[in-house]
Amino acid sequence: MSNFLLRIVWETWAILKEASVFLLFGFLIAGVLAVLVPQRLLSKLFGTGRIRSVLWGAAIGAPLPLCSCGVLPTALALRRQGATPGATVSFLIATPETGVDSISMSYALMDPLMTVARPVAAVGTAITAGLATNFLASREAASQAMEGDATAQVVHAHAHHEHGEDDCCAQSSEAVAHPAPGGGALTPGEKGRAVLRYAFRDLLDDISYWLVLGIVLSGLIAASLPADFFDRTIGAGLFSMLVMLVVGIPIYTCASSSTPLAAAMVMKGLNPGAALVFLLAGPATNIGSLVVLLRFLGARVVAIYLGSIVLVTLAAGLAVNWIYRTWNIDPRATFGAATAIVPEPVKIAGALLLCALLVWSMVRTPIPTEWRWLGARLRFGIHVDLRKLAATVGVLALGYYLASGFFMVSPGETAFVLRFGQIVSAPLDAGLHYRLPWPVETQRVVRTERIRRIEYGFANKAAANVPPRPAASDRMAGGWTPTPGSTVTAGTWFQKEAGPDEPFLLTGDGNLIDLRWTVQYRVRDARAFAFNVSEPDVLVRGLSLASLRAQVARSTIDAIYTAERSAIERRVLSDLQQGLDAVRSGVEVLVFNLRYVHPPDEVHDAFRDVASAQEDKLRTINRARIFAVETVNEAKGEAAAMVEQALAFKTQQMLRAEGEAASFLLRLQGYRAAPELTRFRLQVEALEETLPGLQKFVRPSAQDMKEFDMWLLQPVPVSGKATK
Repeated sequence: MSNFLLRIVWETWAILKEASVFLLFGFLIAGVLAVLVPQRLLSKLFGTGRIRSVLWGAAIGAPLPLCSCGVLPTALALRRQGATPGATVSFLIATPETGVDSISMSYALMDPLMTVARPVAAVGTAITAGLATNFLASREAASQAMEGDATAQVVHAHAHHEHGEDDCCAQSSEAVAHPAPGGGALTPGEKGRAVLRYAFRDLLDDISYWLVLGIVLSGLIAASLPADFFDRTIGAGLFSMLVMLVVGIPIYTCASSSTPLAAAMVMKGLNPGAALVFLLAGPATNIGSLVVLLRFLGARVVAIYLGSIVLVTLAAGLAVNWIYRTWNIDPRATFGAATAIVPEPVKIAGALLLCALLVWSMVRTPIPTEWRWLGARLRFGIHVDLRKLAATVGVLALGYYLASGFFMVSPGETAFVLRFGQIVSAPLDAGLHYRLPWPVETQRVVRTERIRRIEYGFANKAAANVPPRPAASDRMAGGWTPTPGSTVTAGTWFQKEAGPDEPFLLTGDGNLIDLRWTVQYRVRDARAFAFNVSEPDVLVRGLSLASLRAQVARSTIDAIYTAERSAIERRVLSDLQQGLDAVRSGVEVLVFNLRYVHPPDEVHDAFRDVASAQEDKLRTINRARIFAVETVNEAKGEAAAMVEQALAFKTQQMLRAEGEAASFLLRLQGYRAAPELTRFRLQVEALEETLPGLQKFVRPSAQDMKEFDMWLLQPVPVSGKATK
C-alpha cells in the first residue's frame, strides 16, 4: 500500500514537472491576450456578417484561456451587444475547448500531432456550429435573445453556482470583456502588472482546484491502471469515442485539467482519437451551461450546438486515429517527448513555482460549489466534528507512516537497509523486516536468483516476464522518469531499440556483418550489484558489445560464418566476465550466444551466392575425395583378392601334387604285389580316361581264358537312344 501511494505521488510530481514550464508560459500568453484585446473590437467583429462573424468568433475564442463557465457570461454579454447567434455559438465552443495554456500543456504532455489536431478540431467544430446556427436557427436565437433581463439573472446565478460567491468566472469574463488596461492610459509597466495579475491570479484562481484535481487523477491513473487497460475494456474503435462523449458532455472539465487526464489515459491504452474527443467535448459542454444556453438561445440552437460538437469531434477522432495508424506512430512512445528539450533543473524550478502559485490560489479562493455539494451529499446526514476528525486522521496518518517501515523480502531476494544513502545493515534474507520510515531509511531489494537476459539487435518483446530495471536513458511512456531507489515501479516503460545500423560490426577483412546476440547473467554478489554500478544491465550490454567488436575485428567474415563462431562466443564470454570482474559489478555471465549472423541486407544476395559457390566447391572436393578413397579401396581389395587367389592356387597345387604322389606310391605297392594285373588295370583305366564315352572290348589272351570273367554290360546309348 505504501509503495502504491508513493507511486501516485511520484507520478503526480512527474506530470506536474513535465507540464509546469509550458503551463506557466501558456498562462503568461493568456494574460497578454486577455489584457490587450479590447471589448469594442470583439463586439465589432462578432456582429458583422453571418460567415465573417463566425470565423472571427472561432479565431478569437481559440487562444483565449476561459473555461466553460467563464466563457458563458462573456459570450452572452457579446450576444446582447450585437454579436450574431452563430458568432456566439462559435465563441462558446472554440474558447473552452482550447487556449494557449491548454495548447502549451498539450505540447508538454502529448506530442506535436495532438498539439496541432486539438486547436484545429476545436476551430472546425466552432465554425461548423456557428454557420449552422446562423443559417438554420437565427430567427429562434433572435427571439430568445429578447429575454435579456431574465437571462442575465440566470447567468449570474449559474456563475455563482459554478465557482462560489466570489464569482471568479465573472472576474475572468470581466478581464476579457472590459480590459481596462488595454486602453492606452496605462504605462507599459502597469500593463505588465495587469498581464501578470490576470495570468497568475485571476486565471489561476479560475482553474486551480480543477487543475490540481486533473493532475492528481492523472497520477492515480498512471500508477494504478495496467498499460492496456482502456484497450482491453473499451477497445480502439468508434465505441471508445462514444464512451468518451458520454463521459465528457455532462461533467465539468476545463481544457487545462483535462489534458493530463487524456495523456494518462492514452498511456494506459486509450486510442488518441478517443482522447481528442474527450478533450473537445468535455470543456465545451456540461449540464449547467446547457441549461443556461437552452433558455437563452433556444432548443434548436442547443441541438445544433450539441450535434456539431458530436459530429465534428467524432470525425476528428477518426481522422487522428487514421493518421497515427497510417504513419505508424505509437502515441505511448511520442507522448511527452517534447519536454526533452527543457533542462531538468528548469523543469524542477518550474514545478516548484507552479506548486507555490497553486497553493496560494487554493488558499485565496474558496472550494468550488460542486465539491461542497458533493461533500454534503456524501455525509448522509451525519454530523462530523472537524477537530476530532482532523485528530483522528493525524493519528492514522502517523500510524501509517510508522508502519510504512515494514517491508517483505521474498525468496530469491536479498535486501539492504540504507540510512540517508549509507548501508547500515548486513544482507537481509527472505522474511519480514523493519526499517525507519522514509526519508530516514530506505531498502534496496535485489533479486539474486532470477536469470537476467539481454538481447541486442532484436525487437523488444512486450510479453517479457519481468521488466528490466530502468536505466538513465529510459523514460516512462509519457516523458517522466521512473521512481528511483528501492521501490519496484510499475507502469508503462519503453526502451530505445537498436537502430538499423547498430548491429553491424566491421570484421578483420573489412566487411560488415550483422550480428545479434543474447547474454544471460545472474547476480553473484548482491551488494556489489546494487551499489558498485548504477546500471548493471547497461554495463553488461556495453561490455558485451565492446568484447564482441574486439573479437570480430580479429576475424574474417568467412571464419565468423563457419568455424570460428563457437570460438568467438567462448572468447567474448571470457572477456565479458573479466571486464565485469574488473569493475566489481557482482555479475556472473552464464551464456553468450550469437543468435543471428548474416551480412547486411543490401549485399545479402551476393554473400549468399558466394556462400553457395563455396559450398559447391567444398561439395565437389568432398565428392572427389570420396571417389579417390573408393577407388583406392577397390584397388586394394582387388589386389588382396588376387594375392589370396594365388595363395589358394599354390596350396591347391601343392596338395594335388601330394595327393598324386601318395596315389603313385599306393599304385607302386600294388604293382609290386601283382605286376601284370596292375599293368593291365592301369592300361584299362588309361583307355577309359583317354576315350571316354566309347564302347571298348577287351579280349583276354589264351592263357588267361580260364580265369577270365565275362561281364555283359548294357550298350552305351548313342545320341540319347539306346543301342539294340
